[in-house]
Parts: sequence; C-alpha cells; structure tokens
Amino acid sequence: MNLHHLKHSLSLSPAELTQQIEAATNQVVELGSDIQALSHRLHSSKLELLGLTAAADGLCKEFSHSQKVDIAFHSANVPKDLSPEISLCLFRVLQEALQNATKHSGSQHFEVSLKGRPNDIELTVLDAGIGFEPEQAIKGRGLGLSSMQERLKLVHGQLFIKSRLHRGTTVQARVPLKERTS
Repeated sequence: MNLHHLKHSLSLSPAELTQQIEAATNQVVELGSDIQALSHRLHSSKLELLGLTAAADGLCKEFSHSQKVDIAFHSANVPKDLSPEISLCLFRVLQEALQNATKHSGSQHFEVSLKGRPNDIELTVLDAGIGFEPEQAIKGRGLGLSSMQERLKLVHGQLFIKSRLHRGTTVQARVPLKERTS
C-alpha cells in the first residue's frame, strides 16, 4: 500500500520521498523475514517428534477432513531412523500429490501407502479419477510434478506416474535407504 501511495505522491519533497522509500524498503525486508520464518514453521512438528509414519497419517486425516474426501492410509515396515531429509522430502511429496489429486482428479477417494522395503522406501498416492497425460503435465505450467521430481532428486529418489484417462492415477515416489557412493 505504501508503494502504491508513493506512486501517486509526486508532490513530495526529495527528503520526504527518500524517507518513504526507506520505510517501504524496511517493510519489504521485514516481510521477507516473516515469510522465511513462516516457511521454516510449515513442516510438521509431528514429523520431527513422531516420525514420517505418524506425520503422514496425521496429514491424511487433516487433509481428508479439510477437503471433505476419503483418504485410506496404510504403512508397513517404515524405518524409524529415516534421515530428516528423506522424511521431509516424502512428507512434501505427499502434500503435493494429495493437493494435485483433490484438485484435478475429480475423485473423492484416495489411497496412500508408505512402505519400507529392503533397499528403499516407497510412497504411493492412488486415485480413481479422470487421469491425465503425465508427459504433458510435467512440461505444462504447473509446478507440482516438477517440484516433486526436484525434491526427490535431492535424496536420490525417483518419481513414477501412471495415469490413464478415466482410469485414475498412481503417483509413486521411491527413495533409496542407503546413500549412493557415486
């Protein structure tokens, strides 16, 4: 609002104009700091305190309630000692996959699965919605699938998408449990 006001304040003296520009600059810096602090608080405290399984289950319940959809959550053999990077990555991928599914699939029922396997951990989000063309969606304007891929790359993971028109979509993220040496 101050910047908008400045735009229409051509009658100010140079000193007054400088003072208002400095005030607006300070407000922008404060806003940037507030946004950064907020982003650090956005990750679930359940994730840190109780682990990925509890945080994912809680997210599914909260999301189900807020979006008025049915989400069945299943987990098996999820290691308790996952690195914070892997846990946060999979948590964020789950958030994005659920957002995309509820926004675009047309379905009201979703299945989420989190499985620890001998060499990796696998997150699956399944819907029976309208489906889409994955290659076109990744190349499109949306950032959801691209951000999931980029997050997974940071932990040497992979994103797999299977979708058929009117037959639903499966989004699967796999992250190796052992760090790669190369």
